Amino acid sequence: MKNSKFFKILLLEIIAVAGVLVYFFVDSADIYKLFMGETEFFQQSPTCDLHLSSCKADIPKLGTLEFDIEPKSIPLMKKLTFTIKTNIDADEFDLHIYATNMNMGYHSFTLKKISPKTFQATGILPTCTVGGMIWNAEVVSGNRGGLFTFKTK
Repeated sequence: MKNSKFFKILLLEIIAVAGVLVYFFVDSADIYKLFMGETEFFQQSPTCDLHLSSCKADIPKLGTLEFDIEPKSIPLMKKLTFTIKTNIDADEFDLHIYATNMNMGYHSFTLKKISPKTFQATGILPTCTVGGMIWNAEVVSGNRGGLFTFKTK
């Protein structure tokens, strides 16, 4: 009887330690990819400049995403409005923004529907003392999305 209780407690301890190790050593993004699969991204036109106008990404068999940032100067450490106009039928989109030439963090936003085909989110991007940052903005719906690139000073 005591022997059986010992093995039950030992088994629970092993499961607890394994759970802690998984928590610390497995990236949640990897687990997400395991269940959702890789996201396929379609890029904006290389000549498009978000400082001048919105940019479009065509997603085959799904529709188009038109991404815009206001104000057009795209200042750092100030409130920005991110807008998507689309013909894709969705209730919301996820927006992920990260710098490509330096680790400035991974910034996630949920774009909320403000009209039938328009979605918005607001947020602030961090400043960098080096300057000249190049950012990627990923607008995701399911396992497809648009990839938009912009620069800040």
